[in-house]
Amino acid sequence: MSDGLNPPPLPRQTLADLQTASHLHNLKILFYALAGFHWLAALVFLGFVGIVAFERGMDDGAVLATVYGAVSLLAIGLGFLQLRTARLLGQRSNLAWCRGAAWAAVMAGPLGMALTAYAVYFLRKPEIAALFDRGDHVSV
Repeated sequence: MSDGLNPPPLPRQTLADLQTASHLHNLKILFYALAGFHWLAALVFLGFVGIVAFERGMDDGAVLATVYGAVSLLAIGLGFLQLRTARLLGQRSNLAWCRGAAWAAVMAGPLGMALTAYAVYFLRKPEIAALFDRGDHVSV
């Protein structure tokens, strides 16, 4: 209770609570970065479509341009998936989606595999699930 001169005591957070919130914050940032990586890859592959069309003409390079276009669309879709996951991690909602999206990050190659390992390890912990269940929005 505050006596007017002293501020009320701050809520007590344990070190484990702060570390858990920190891991979720790190995951959120990494998923945002992965989304950006996917969109950058999409731009690169769209550039490859343009190069193929210019160098070989669309008749000769149609198959290659189609493959690059498909990879670009996949990268755009994965970027939106990772962006949604980062937002859900920040809101502490839909843990099942976050776990599934962590597995989808494998498609980003070695960086995605490392993020998948990190995310799967921490998102399976009971204290993380408890944060999602109670809607705790601890900020770090």
